[in-house]
Amino acid sequence: MSASKPPVDQTAAVAPSADLEAPKVPAVLDPDDPEGLLPIRALGQDLEVTYMGWEFTLPPGRIDRVELGFTLFGSTFVSVDQRDYPSGVTVPLPQSLYVPRAFLNQGLYQVSIRVSPSLQNPTESPRTKITIDTTMPDFGQQPKAVIFPAELNGVITEAYLSQHGQVVVDVPFYTDAVARDRAVYFWTDKNPPPSGETEIREQEFSQQDIIDQRLQITVYADEIRAWSSGARYMYYRLRDRAGNTGPVSELATIRVDLTPAPGAFLPPRVDLDRGLLDRQQARDGLTVEIDPYDFPDAAQSVAVNWDGTELAEIAVDPANFPQKVTVPWTAMHANGDGPLRATVDYRIRLADGSYSPRAPSISVAVDLTLAGQDHPLAPALLNATLATVEVRGQVSDQANRLLGVDYGLPAKVLLTLFDVPDAYERIDLFWGAFTTPVAEYHVQPTDVAGQPLVLEVPWQYIEPDLQNPRLPVWYTTTNGVNEQLSRVTDVEVSMVVFNDLKEPTFPHAGREGVLHCCSVPRLWEGVTIHVRPDSRFAVRDSITLHWQGCYGQNGSNPIPGVYKAFFKELEAVDVVEGFDIVVDDFEALIAPMVNNGSALVRYELAKQNGSIGRSRPDFVIINRTMPSGEVCSPTNEVDCPDPVWGE
Repeated sequence: MSASKPPVDQTAAVAPSADLEAPKVPAVLDPDDPEGLLPIRALGQDLEVTYMGWEFTLPPGRIDRVELGFTLFGSTFVSVDQRDYPSGVTVPLPQSLYVPRAFLNQGLYQVSIRVSPSLQNPTESPRTKITIDTTMPDFGQQPKAVIFPAELNGVITEAYLSQHGQVVVDVPFYTDAVARDRAVYFWTDKNPPPSGETEIREQEFSQQDIIDQRLQITVYADEIRAWSSGARYMYYRLRDRAGNTGPVSELATIRVDLTPAPGAFLPPRVDLDRGLLDRQQARDGLTVEIDPYDFPDAAQSVAVNWDGTELAEIAVDPANFPQKVTVPWTAMHANGDGPLRATVDYRIRLADGSYSPRAPSISVAVDLTLAGQDHPLAPALLNATLATVEVRGQVSDQANRLLGVDYGLPAKVLLTLFDVPDAYERIDLFWGAFTTPVAEYHVQPTDVAGQPLVLEVPWQYIEPDLQNPRLPVWYTTTNGVNEQLSRVTDVEVSMVVFNDLKEPTFPHAGREGVLHCCSVPRLWEGVTIHVRPDSRFAVRDSITLHWQGCYGQNGSNPIPGVYKAFFKELEAVDVVEGFDIVVDDFEALIAPMVNNGSALVRYELAKQNGSIGRSRPDFVIINRTMPSGEVCSPTNEVDCPDPVWGE
């Protein structure tokens, strides 16, 4: 306790208390640092150690002794200074003792006081740790040169300084780096630099810098500009927390170019034919135009930002303003169909890779919405994902064919409604050579995607072109802003029809017109159908022969799924001699006729000129059941003695 405290008992000896405070060292860099690091500057004189009071001896004529201990860390108490305190004398606190300068060598130490009340029963206080560090960083080796950012390409430009405001360089990591080490750096135009140059600043390294093993110095733009343009050199010294300072590093060379950065940018311009960016504008092409600005240079590039998307940069041509930058569809559509307003601006990329500040922006109206679903090849007008139309005659009712029986009648056009229909969107139907729609459909509020629609083409639009094997029919969708185009459906228009072609024959069916287990060739080897020649046949006409399996003997009661159409393009020999078609898919087309079934066969002629001919149908009886009830097949061929079947 304080010596000014009045004595409790002047005659009784009071035993000294072990409750002593640890002494303090005012010179340490941080009183809260448990390591007690001393700065180098404190080592040039005796080291002051302060301490507080104790239970002073009260009886008169006594002396309390206080000794200062300065010991290597963990060693026994070594007294280096002491002071005696007579009883009854007021002692101002704190008191000080000193470690002689000669003892202040590198190492870890502890200081404490030892109090001997009445020169008896000495008691030591808690110890305070002291660290003395006299070793230079990296053990005094010359540091390596700093490393400038690769993006500078060896040049610090005014544009880079304007944009970043600083240059951050890397300091090569050294072996004994610790947090709060510093790099004292210099900037000069001399190589070698003269001694005694004034440092720019100090950069302290953090604990995270040490963990990451990435040491950096930030040189601010004003510090660089002060030395103007030209070849410049940067160097540094390492200084630890204690103040130990190493030698000058190797020089790092950089060129500084403070040529004025480009500026006075005007807003970009976007010319739109209809006052907004729609899909037709996208198909026609869209450019952003950049007007002249201050200090253009061929080493610069224009970097346009279209509503958040950076476009491909183009080189500046100072003699060819305005600079024109094409906007690709991916950028136009990056934020969806809209309607929206796209923000457009630009900046100039300098020769060193840095960028100027952005120019003032503009706002562009965008409406890329559609009637119907979008498609992968957008913004192309043709949308292959839209359903194609199907055209049918009122009488013939064949897909995409109009025949003679349809003469004088309107045609039906079938299609399914596009995705996400909105009320009052419209479908315009086009027919052949007509440049205006021949029919329209207005989407209704209750319509849904995939809904079947039927439009009608009046006869007046069909009549001008009665013979056309590929009459194009298509439609467009529109929402009043953008259109889409469906794929074309080719419609065969052939209004000349004859129905008297000779019926097909079955050369292996015998007099009775029956094919059975003992027919030659066997049923599983195929059924031959012969089409006889006709004067109306011509080379490259086509025949489509229809085979339909039936339960009945006379081509009645068709068997579901036992059907096939056979296509043949006529050659010269076919026109003169006719031709055979062999139905050889036994399991699918012949085997289903087990017991006195039949095959109904007919064919159609499609002529090059669009005329259509039809044969009379005929049938052949097919029976795979023997009188015994046994059924023949490729795996169960029966004996065929003569005569068979009563022949």
